Amino acid sequence: MIPVFKPPYDERELEALKEPFRSGWIGLGPKTKEFEDKFANFTGVEYAVGVNSATAALHLALLAAGVEGREVITTSMTFVSTNMAILYNNAIPVFPDIEEDTLNIDVKEVEKRISPRTKAIIVVHYGGYACDMDPIMEIARHRGIKVVEDAAHACGSEYQGRKLGSIGDIGCFSFHAVKNLATGDGGMITCRSPQYDSRPRKLRWVGI
Repeated sequence: MIPVFKPPYDERELEALKEPFRSGWIGLGPKTKEFEDKFANFTGVEYAVGVNSATAALHLALLAAGVEGREVITTSMTFVSTNMAILYNNAIPVFPDIEEDTLNIDVKEVEKRISPRTKAIIVVHYGGYACDMDPIMEIARHRGIKVVEDAAHACGSEYQGRKLGSIGDIGCFSFHAVKNLATGDGGMITCRSPQYDSRPRKLRWVGI
């Protein structure tokens, strides 16, 4: 078997694991909070909420955006989690075409598929390559539509000097083993608004 990707871990990661194991904080705890704070600062947002996967991040982001019963414009060129999260929220995925050269969502096609039922747009920065965010944000702001950035491929990537995951209303990240920042698994929600911080933070662990 040929692995898709092998994370380059060494003794530093093994050493870093000793502290949470000794303290007993192996779930949500001080290290999670430290990671959230550092990731928010790195991304250039006010808030970051650690979750168990990017799938969970997308699920909670769309829940916070209130998409239930509405349409969500999304991309057909993505891992299944992006669009399953729409269905988890009892919303309807709407698929515009993608750009031939970038494989990212085509802005012109997005605009054609907006309807009175459109509540949100999910953009996927495919392969770490940024979607054309300025026109997408202009379309969304003009119509009161929320923008969720699926930045699972794009930790550290930028669009015109801004980190991806900081431009839309909510950003969603993956730290799965095949990603460029791999923590074994896990995900993160990033946002600037306390509204999009508080609800996912409560719901990420059965409302506690």
